[in-house]
Amino acid sequence: MVSDVTSTSTSICFVPAPGQTVVTSTKSFAVFAIASRPDQQIQVAVSDGSSSCFTLVQIPTIGDGYYTYTASVDVQHRPLSLKYSYDFDGDEIALDGHATVLPRAAEGAEKEFTTVIELEQQDDLVSVKIPWINPDDWQGWVWIRPRATWIEPRWMHLRDLPDLFSAHMLLLQPVNPAIDPSASFCIFPCSSSHAIVHVSGARDGEEPGVYARVRRINAGQAAAKVYVVGKITANEDVYASVDAAVGLAKTHLGMAAVPFVDPPAQDRGTLSPFNQLGFCTWSSIGENVRPTRAKLEKLVQSLKSAQIPVSSFIIDDGWQDIRSGMNGIAATRGLWSFDVWDGMDASFKETVSIIKEGLPTVENVGVWMTLHGYWNSIASQSPLVAKYKMRPFKLNAEFLPGIASDGFDDIQTLWLPDERDRVWWLPPKELTYQFWKDYFSVCADAGVTFAKGAEEAAALWDGMNKAADEVFGQGRVIHCMAHYERTVNGDIGMGVATNGMKVVFRNTDDFGLPRPNVHRDHIHYNLMNCIITSRMCLIPDADMFMSGAQWAEYHAVLRAFFPGPVLLSDRAEEHDLSVIRKLISTTTTGQFEIVKSQNPAEPVRSRVWEPSLDSGIGPSIKASSYFPGAKSSALIMWSSRDGAVQPSTDVILSSDVVDVLGLHILPDTKYALWFAEMEQVVRFDGGIGSGSVVPLAAVNLAPGTHEIITVAPFHNLGGTEFACLGLVDKYAGLAAVAGIETLETGLRTSVLFAGKLGFIVRPGSVGAGAVKVYVNSGPVAFSMTDLDQSGVLIKVDLTTENAPTSEKAVCWTVDVVVA
Repeated sequence: MVSDVTSTSTSICFVPAPGQTVVTSTKSFAVFAIASRPDQQIQVAVSDGSSSCFTLVQIPTIGDGYYTYTASVDVQHRPLSLKYSYDFDGDEIALDGHATVLPRAAEGAEKEFTTVIELEQQDDLVSVKIPWINPDDWQGWVWIRPRATWIEPRWMHLRDLPDLFSAHMLLLQPVNPAIDPSASFCIFPCSSSHAIVHVSGARDGEEPGVYARVRRINAGQAAAKVYVVGKITANEDVYASVDAAVGLAKTHLGMAAVPFVDPPAQDRGTLSPFNQLGFCTWSSIGENVRPTRAKLEKLVQSLKSAQIPVSSFIIDDGWQDIRSGMNGIAATRGLWSFDVWDGMDASFKETVSIIKEGLPTVENVGVWMTLHGYWNSIASQSPLVAKYKMRPFKLNAEFLPGIASDGFDDIQTLWLPDERDRVWWLPPKELTYQFWKDYFSVCADAGVTFAKGAEEAAALWDGMNKAADEVFGQGRVIHCMAHYERTVNGDIGMGVATNGMKVVFRNTDDFGLPRPNVHRDHIHYNLMNCIITSRMCLIPDADMFMSGAQWAEYHAVLRAFFPGPVLLSDRAEEHDLSVIRKLISTTTTGQFEIVKSQNPAEPVRSRVWEPSLDSGIGPSIKASSYFPGAKSSALIMWSSRDGAVQPSTDVILSSDVVDVLGLHILPDTKYALWFAEMEQVVRFDGGIGSGSVVPLAAVNLAPGTHEIITVAPFHNLGGTEFACLGLVDKYAGLAAVAGIETLETGLRTSVLFAGKLGFIVRPGSVGAGAVKVYVNSGPVAFSMTDLDQSGVLIKVDLTTENAPTSEKAVCWTVDVVVA
């Protein structure tokens, strides 16, 4: 757990850190220090009067420059405060603050809460204090909406819950000593199709507390109902409270028994645009630069020359026929027609042809648009106004008073200086579907097969989604800039609006914005938001990235562990094929696809309270994703210290292995931990007692770098142990493994993609002559690398040449046996 964590120095850090609170179920608790010297003198003073000196730990170290120390303190069923100090040039340096160790209760109390709020017909806005939340008792992560279209996590004491920003989920830990210290508390406001709800702190004139803010979606409706639910759990899995709270919300909306399903992989005769390598023009051409024939042709030629197998291509903002100055002031821009803009120097159909003819690998072309036509809606003098009986709709931010504005930015109508200009021209509800059906039909006639919709916090969503499904096929819209109550907390997120069909959903703001710590925060926000979105009827999309600029691999790794689309946005002639090749591969039929996880990565559960964003050296961002075909997990780490000045330093513990495998951990099984970037293996022997923690490896990551740890089970066959690592030349290589079965003296692996299939074989004395590898029953050559006492690394090349010959076969079958 984390409270006000005290920043550590550039040369030493501690686990748990000063200001951090942890809960343990063991009588003896191990604390760790990471220092830049191998002879560092470090002490810990305990509140019971005892003290202990740290000793150097001999564990494998991944990355250079730091050393790991440990000490042990006796808990004995009482809370302890730990005060750290260390020697520096003969002086004793005592760190500010203290860490707290709390014994876990034998049986934690679980509690469940629901507040039902009904809007009477005459009510459009109501505020209700939630009686079962005491702000003095809790602190933790709060997902707030600091901008109109995005929700992001913030750490805070609940007393500091903003009064004007909306909060959409809270994951909390107790600060009141009377509450079980192992408790986690999830609070989830649940909107319906008739009204939306979020929570906030008390406003002027209200007594202290947490308040539900409820707004009717459409005026004049009958009584509407929303819910605020909460769940307190007390076990080692902090996400149990999230699962339970979201489960309560689903029950209230009648979705508890409705399965969430992915859109079809093929519809309207074309493959889904989201399973193959995609491209988006937004950053590649230049943000706020309008596309033209010349710019598109240059970009297409660059991609073709680099032989990048782009299969789906998005023409982003700027392609549309818009007019300025008709909706308020000269800078406002509204949609004029369904055609391309007159500066494109090509017709709509020709524009699509430039892409498809220039890049023969492209099967799907998509276009960007906003839910209300364009940034400032439909141009008030457009012929579309009469055709679709457009009406002016007054905008206001009464329900979102905390969202600040620096003035009108040519996009957000709501921030026009004169309130009388804050108007959108939109079709009435009964013509919304027809408007979008006609618009999408024009796009389809030009060759467009999917769309990316932005700024979707509006009631036009239902008509647009229905029309898109009918014209393009199911699930072919990327729902972007759409963070609000319906999507994150309501009928869209819960699957009511789509009958359980998942929709692709942009998980965070853009990846390369001019903000401090933008790359690190982009990773952090995506992973934290997945705690919500992975439990919704949504397919999280981590946004585009550049393969040749702006921390390319740092971002590419994240995309490999998300189920949403993978979109490049490279500038012409700025491609890094080494990054791209780690994301894609070919199937047995030669079709290029993304090698990615279908289970979105989310923060490692026991590390969710960890101070990974502080200054000085200290822990990295950590997330995990499970791969059922391989019965294995990936633990992904990103260096994340403030300002990218100092490296991240970590000790990987046995508890981390238990966490990343979760309920899928195999009993009485040893595991290989394969560090992909450093190409080292560490063995976890399992059998650790409940609550015991053993250090397995130290990991030091330079700023801007990452590590991927494959956690794969050893299969003991005739005294030889085999662990399958998946494709070791891909970021998410475990995704290639469709299944593993044991043979009498070896392992059979079914593999979906071409690449270098890796195995760890133990004992290390196994010679090359004793190992045989067969692909589709035929013997093949392979490489073997000695890993000292850890075993040998075997790599098998799977190619189109040794792919199965049967058209029905979708996997390579690889047998690794020991004679």
